[in-house]
Amino acid sequence: MSHEPSTTLQESSYDDLTPGGGPTLRLLVFSGDTVTHKVLPVSGELRIGRAEECDVWVDVPALSRHHALLRMGPPVTVEDLGSSNGTRVRGKKLEAGERARVVPGESIDLGAITLVVQRISRTRVAPRPRRLWSHAYFEGRLEEECSRAEASGVAFTVLRIALEGAASPAVVQQVLVEKLEPTDLIAAYGPGEYEAMVFGTRAKEAVTKVAAALEERGAPVRIGHAVYGVDGRDPDRLFGEACARIEQKPTEEVTQSPVPGIVVKDPQMEALHALVKRVAQSDIPVLLLGETGVGKEVFAESVHQGSARKRGPFLRLNCAALTETLLESELFGHEKGAFTGAVKTKVGLLESATSGTVLLDEIGEMPIATQAKLLRVLEQKEVIRVGDVKPRAIDVRFVAATHRDLESSIEKGTFRKDLYFRLNGVTLVIPPLRERVGEIESMARHFIARAARQFHRSPEPTLSAEALAMLRAYAWPGNLREMRNVLERATLLCNGNVIGPDDLPGEKFATPVLERERTSATVHAVPGSGTVEFEAERQRIMSALETHGGNQTLAAKQLGISRRTMLNRLDAYAIPRPRKGKG
Repeated sequence: MSHEPSTTLQESSYDDLTPGGGPTLRLLVFSGDTVTHKVLPVSGELRIGRAEECDVWVDVPALSRHHALLRMGPPVTVEDLGSSNGTRVRGKKLEAGERARVVPGESIDLGAITLVVQRISRTRVAPRPRRLWSHAYFEGRLEEECSRAEASGVAFTVLRIALEGAASPAVVQQVLVEKLEPTDLIAAYGPGEYEAMVFGTRAKEAVTKVAAALEERGAPVRIGHAVYGVDGRDPDRLFGEACARIEQKPTEEVTQSPVPGIVVKDPQMEALHALVKRVAQSDIPVLLLGETGVGKEVFAESVHQGSARKRGPFLRLNCAALTETLLESELFGHEKGAFTGAVKTKVGLLESATSGTVLLDEIGEMPIATQAKLLRVLEQKEVIRVGDVKPRAIDVRFVAATHRDLESSIEKGTFRKDLYFRLNGVTLVIPPLRERVGEIESMARHFIARAARQFHRSPEPTLSAEALAMLRAYAWPGNLREMRNVLERATLLCNGNVIGPDDLPGEKFATPVLERERTSATVHAVPGSGTVEFEAERQRIMSALETHGGNQTLAAKQLGISRRTMLNRLDAYAIPRPRKGKG
């Protein structure tokens, strides 16, 4: 069925579509808060939809797998392919198979997605200068994008880029501008170090294009990346993952711990490591408890390396980063055709980890329905793939980790008591860094030494007494992950061979500052977890959030603190950040 719109389209609108002249049109794709573009061919057709084989692939539920067909003409036309949510041109909904002309500059609405065909000027104009943002601005935007992504579900990726050799930084900046989209964010982390936020699902493509272009121009780099949702949902975790991966070769699987070398100076930590050595020799399940960033992954890997399974795989699954359906598919695997998108049979992680160890990170976030299925796996030592009826035997050891109070979750009905007892063969509670002040100096020197090797700094910078005192006084709501990021940046940016107070982030450590004075009770003296003072302050923060329906800005105003300090307190007191629009 064909349809001609009432609006007359002048053929001169397409005069620049001359054969041999090269592509002169591009397609802008507006999806949520992201905008991407694709240069259109002079002729042919492009299939648009949610299926990966489509020429224009937009992975959002509102789009049908094969939603519409764009024909280049001239004139350019769009045809609806029997989509669920329809195709609209100039406000008119097309019937299935109906075709309409598209004028450059006007919008095409596909469900919640908007497309715009736009001319590419033939005149070569000097490109508009691309702003290179500061690291401080990047940190603020990263925090905002995490909050936005939590509400919208739109993915983004954090990149960390380190220049190797003596190539000009100008070459790196030029390539980043050319290969990343105008909507992506580029910032300077330090000399020869860059960071970026890539929006949408183009992370792998962006990393490949940037690395290849820089290699061609004699400017090899190392690139680390972390995807929101898959690798974490908070700024510190995402940035920490990207930093950790920057030290690895592209072919290596990322299993590096936040702190590869463990520096033990605190008596309670020495006792904890001794217990780990004994526990590791058996196959008993281990439950690791502790705040975000304390090093639960390190202890999980220590359990694996100290066991008879150390030659087998060590697999880490972030239970908080996957939907219920995807989590089940990742754990148990699936058969071809088991659900939409299951184009081939997939072996689950539990099967693939035979003779090894599986870390169930953030087990407290696992959906209650999946908990029941995991319990069966623990009891029967076998899995059933999604879409199959045949059980398959597995031989894996489970280590679970969470920052949540699981006993409290059991009382609320969000975590199964029987699963808790199955996982809780041995519980190891890892204390926060603020309770291990005696370890701060050795940890700081360890991170400085590692950063000096990474940035090829010789001699290795030393830490001044004043800076060490500031590190000791700080509450470290992000624990070891936060300390690593702070000292990596200080090592990179310090002018001499000594890291002093001025080399530490002013927003965290500078005094005297009014904000610091107003929040000193929290920043410098967070009570020990489990104490009366800790619980009282935690309750005060939660009450403020409840009063304002989860609005962190209004709750912070009630408490007389800034929103950033409010976010730090949520981390320090292990309070989940409320989702937008929910009380």
